[in-house]
Parts: sequence; C-alpha cells; structure tokens
Amino acid sequence: MSILYQTTGIVLSRRDWREADRVYSVLTKEHGKIEVVGRGARKPLAKLAPHLEFCAEVDLLVVHGRVNETVAGVERKKNFPGLYNDLLKTVVANHMLQLVDMGTREREVDQFLYEEVRNFLSFLNKAPTLTSERSAFLLSAFTLKLLGLLGYRPELNFCLHCRGVIKAGEFRWHALKGGVICGSCVEEDREQWFSSRSLSDEVLKLMRFAMTERFADLLRPHLPGEVLDEYHETVEGLLVAHFPTIPATTLRAACQF
Repeated sequence: MSILYQTTGIVLSRRDWREADRVYSVLTKEHGKIEVVGRGARKPLAKLAPHLEFCAEVDLLVVHGRVNETVAGVERKKNFPGLYNDLLKTVVANHMLQLVDMGTREREVDQFLYEEVRNFLSFLNKAPTLTSERSAFLLSAFTLKLLGLLGYRPELNFCLHCRGVIKAGEFRWHALKGGVICGSCVEEDREQWFSSRSLSDEVLKLMRFAMTERFADLLRPHLPGEVLDEYHETVEGLLVAHFPTIPATTLRAACQF
C-alpha cells in the first residue's frame, strides 16, 4: 500500500537511474535526508525536473511505495537567484550541499542542520561578488560548523586532556583527536601527543571566529596568505580525520579554476 505525504526540503545531489529517471537526495526539515525518484526526469519535457535541478527550497509531494519513494509533485518555496549568475557562488553552494550529503545518514532528523544549510544559501544569495580566497574561506567555515552539528566539533578553547583554558602560544594541535592540547600536557606525556603539531595563534583565532560567527560576519576579517594556507591545512586535516567520507577535492581547490 502506497502512502502519500508532503515535506519541505533542499536538493543535495542527483544521479541518473535507469533509462530516463533520476534519484534525488533531499534534506528535509521533517524527515531528515531522503532519496526520491523523479520518474522521467531526464526527458526533455519533464515537468518536475526543472524545480529539482537548481538550488532552491521546495515543497514535495512524495509517494512512499514498497520499494522506492517517488516525487508526485513539487513546488518551489524559496529561490536563490543570486547563485545562478555567479559561478563562484554556484561552486560554493554545490560543494556545501555535497558535503552535507556525504556527512548525513538517511532519516536522521536535524532541524538545526536544515536551518544552517538554508541560512548559508540565503547568505550566498545576497552576498557581494566573492574572490576565490573568500569563497574557499566561506566553504571551510561552513565545514567547521557542519562538523560541529554532526558531532565532530573541534575543541578550540580548552585542553583536550586537562580541560585547562588554552593560552596564546602555549598549545599544540592534534587533528586526529580533534583539538588543542596545552603545552604542559604535551610535556608530561610526549608519547601520547607525539603526532601533535604547532598551530599559530592567528589560525586558532580564525577557526574560533569561523565556528561561532554569523555567515555575514565572515566577510569582514582580512585573510593574509600565510595564515589562510595554515588555516586550510588545519581544516582539511579535521575533515580527513573525522568526516564519514573524504571529499575527492580539497575545499580550497574546489574554489580555484
């Protein structure tokens, strides 16, 4: 017996299926991530496909069958036209959605994650023209927030071992363990923390800023080249160590073409 239900969502990814169909991965507010089939979506005159191909928040009518869930109707709820004519914004949005798709499981409801994705798209939609450097910073900042929402929030303020407050210039960084360690703990047990590395105060401050501030505020800080290089290396290390799936392209490379 088929069940018909309505939901609101944002399309994360799509893939061809069978001769003329597509499967869409959709992050929904009410049901978490779901996969739905668009029957005939690859045909030139498909009526539903145009509403599912571009960044938008959509209202879906879904048929829950015995094997698959199928799109029966779709209506755009919110468009993000500022993304369509700006290649860098489109790239950032698409990679952000891919990260969310790779990092989430089906049917795990997280309204905070949904709102964060929606807020990021709304921010990009109204943001001024972006440089490649700023685009990569925004994408990595979203990645830090995403890691936090998925349960991999890095520790940036207190020592992983003794829980003491981290002081400037007196700490080390350990990507695999997910945060900072004070110098005293490193000295007491060098064997445990042998793979920790140095991290500049400027990069730690930038990571804290990216984790906690609104997306619009991420346009403000100056991004010196050396600091930005170390920042991206550190975020990529966290992503490789803790993300469920390692992306094929680095965050920085995704925004350079």
